[in-house]
Amino acid sequence: QMPDLNGLVTITKLKEINPNLKTILLTGHGNDKVKQATESLNTLYFEKDEMADFWRFIKKLNFDGHEVVIRPAGLSNNTIEGHSPTASQGVEISSHSDYRMGAHVPKAPPSGPTGSDSQLRPVIVGETSPMREVRKAIRRIAPLDCPVLLCGEPGTGKNLVARAIHAGNMRFQRGFLAIDCTDFDNEQMVAQLLGYSFGNLYEAVQTGSGIFSRGALGTLLFDHVERMSMVFQQQLLQLLEKADTQTEGRSKVAGTSVRVLVSTEADLGGRTRKGGFKQELYDRLKLFKLFLPPLRERKDDIAPLCRYFFDKYRTKFNKDVRSISPDVEAILVNYGFPGNVQDLEHIIERAVILVEGDTIERKHLPARFLEALKSDHAKRPKEFVTLAALETRYIFEVLEATNENKSKAAEILGISRAALWRKLKQYKAESSDR
Repeated sequence: QMPDLNGLVTITKLKEINPNLKTILLTGHGNDKVKQATESLNTLYFEKDEMADFWRFIKKLNFDGHEVVIRPAGLSNNTIEGHSPTASQGVEISSHSDYRMGAHVPKAPPSGPTGSDSQLRPVIVGETSPMREVRKAIRRIAPLDCPVLLCGEPGTGKNLVARAIHAGNMRFQRGFLAIDCTDFDNEQMVAQLLGYSFGNLYEAVQTGSGIFSRGALGTLLFDHVERMSMVFQQQLLQLLEKADTQTEGRSKVAGTSVRVLVSTEADLGGRTRKGGFKQELYDRLKLFKLFLPPLRERKDDIAPLCRYFFDKYRTKFNKDVRSISPDVEAILVNYGFPGNVQDLEHIIERAVILVEGDTIERKHLPARFLEALKSDHAKRPKEFVTLAALETRYIFEVLEATNENKSKAAEILGISRAALWRKLKQYKAESSDR
């Protein structure tokens, strides 16, 4: 039940690409018609109720953000067609890292800086026009070997997009490494990162020294590149130039085939004009520039992001919390989020930790939200009414409370029944005159 297409359409299109592809339809929306369609597609068919505890286990893996591959136990790829749904008791479950590029032969996870985590394709949530453009750009840029400049305010997800670019490249089986350029201000940190014998970025990558000795590196992200000193900017330029001069057929020097990505929160063009960033390096980096919009410019993505982080952290902390109150969602949608998506994630994570019932409520938000609400309420102008209007409203409230018992109402109001009757007659006459 996905947007724009369902499981049957997905399987049909996949089999157009690869007719021999083995597929399983696991559904909570099954019926005889769907079952017949899967049989015509030579696809295994399982309904949710048939899976029992196994279904719940698969759902939990899904909430954890892991991809899994399942197949009947003991059957090879060549015999899976003959398997019937009644044999669904035995299954094998393998991690996504064991099924790289569609191959069934398990492979050892890479020993690079991020290990098997680099195999998981990051989830980029958002259906607003700016985010659709971001995903489109990722699809175009990812297969290429060019450097990419990621721009945006703090917390907009530059690191996440960098990982998505890495996951879409042929280097995805090798490691992804992010280095904060602020660390280059510390000599001790530089020595640890680049190796005590070099302390040189270009030489360290080329020879596999320091942090680059941990394993095969596929993508290298330099975060906060605007804070990189001129010395290291020159070494980064050397690294990019070495990658460009490589020709097909020549043996590659270690490290020179690394994909370089950089991210910044600053106006690099402005810094370059003022002499704070190397013009030649900026010219190389700006060829592919991807801007990530702030959250306040895509407010329609806030609610989906809330639900995504809500599911993520209630699963992580094993909390039996079921929903976010509409009141809280409305407050978050109207908030400015100076820290962008990262700020929203921390707010939802904190709320899930604090909640004791089954719903996240206003009291679970950080103090700054509660203070802002009090301030808004204090600033709101009070609505005044005339004394006569106030008297009228009060009389009718008392009548309603006494079920229209005029004697009882007159007693509460401290007037005679005749006085109450005259007032009601006056209100009726005024109402008919309007």
